[in-house]
Amino acid sequence: MTQNTTAELPLLTIKDLASLLNVSEKTIRNLRAKGQGPRAVKIGGSVRWRRETVDRYLEDMEAADLQEVA
Repeated sequence: MTQNTTAELPLLTIKDLASLLNVSEKTIRNLRAKGQGPRAVKIGGSVRWRRETVDRYLEDMEAADLQEVA
């Protein structure tokens, strides 16, 4: 049996997302509590993130940073 990489997973766990963004799980929880960060999907009692949503969030953050610098 092969192990999936983060890029292959359709939905990311908080651990996956924290690893991908190189931040702590606590930082992800804090961002979510403030209504910041990538939008999550709640399935039952679990919170997950779509990889596409995270990629879009990062692109938006990059664009916003470029506008601040200009």
